[in-house]
Amino acid sequence: MKKTFKVSGMHCPSCEKVLQMDIGEIAGVKSVKANYKAGTVDVNGEGFDESAVKKAMVQNGYKV
Repeated sequence: MKKTFKVSGMHCPSCEKVLQMDIGEIAGVKSVKANYKAGTVDVNGEGFDESAVKKAMVQNGYKV
């Protein structure tokens, strides 16, 4: 399953890395690709909890 989230507040490649690391630790997530220029985060995996993904973004100071 692939899900794309619209995220605001990312400003640089470091922002991408923070989200990729945190979201990548969520059960069921296989890969994460954040794009600060587009304001998107693509999450691939099986059976991951979308609310946990959103929570990770908010806890890092981003808006979903």
